[in-house]
Amino acid sequence: MPDFIFTLWDVEHGLAIWLQTPAGQHHWIDAGRAGDFSPSKWVKEKYAVTKLDFLILSHPDGDHLNDLTQLVESLGNPRILLRNKSLPEEEKFKSATLDYQKTFRILDTTYISPVADAESPMNSTYNGGVEVKAGYNNYSESCTGNNTSVVAFYLYAGWLFVCPGDIEDSGWQELWTAKKEVFEPLIKAAKWRILVAPHHGRESGYSQHMMDCINPHLALISDVAGQSPTDKSFREKPLGLKLNGEIKKFLSTKQKGRIHFSITPEGAYTFNQYEGD
Repeated sequence: MPDFIFTLWDVEHGLAIWLQTPAGQHHWIDAGRAGDFSPSKWVKEKYAVTKLDFLILSHPDGDHLNDLTQLVESLGNPRILLRNKSLPEEEKFKSATLDYQKTFRILDTTYISPVADAESPMNSTYNGGVEVKAGYNNYSESCTGNNTSVVAFYLYAGWLFVCPGDIEDSGWQELWTAKKEVFEPLIKAAKWRILVAPHHGRESGYSQHMMDCINPHLALISDVAGQSPTDKSFREKPLGLKLNGEIKKFLSTKQKGRIHFSITPEGAYTFNQYEGD
């Protein structure tokens, strides 16, 4: 069976994650880009990928969505879309004048029918053995913006990847209260736990409660050099993971570019970090 592949793209101060399941499905979490570099266009041209099985949009900030129009152009409409359906239109689409905002509006109003469990990309039998769980807080006067981010967990062969968008401490605690019974079994089943640092590793995204719940071995930081500094806790508090013979507690795209893991069905891994293409 093919490997499970996780790629965190270098989109500077943004977020774009490409996941390939052992069943050959292509999942995407957020659609950030960096200047003229479009991850989705690159994937189409370099890997001849022309389909998108599952798209998760964590929240509608530009640095998470500004490649959305190109993503759809390159890979086609996603077969399944997951977004926070409780957001009011002014939160989801903002001014609705930018291309990616218009594309999001079209997708949001098109994907309104539920998908049968047997054909869901979150079904491990269908996707090749990957346990996928996700959840979000409903929008309210006390829960807005970053705290309405969709949080996604991917578990395969003992490796857990947690992708929490830009959720902050208060939002995480609210979501954990509601979803602990869903998320905790994946955490307990994982031998290795990798956290994509929320809000690009900023102080505003740090949650000691989240760190205590997940207890990550490694934090991945998607950011750009020259922006405000990342919270040192993301660099110091993970347990540490041996990658290519060296113990790492964190990796940042502003060090060496995109971050790539390939996990075999037996739990063996290949890790690379790439500069440029």
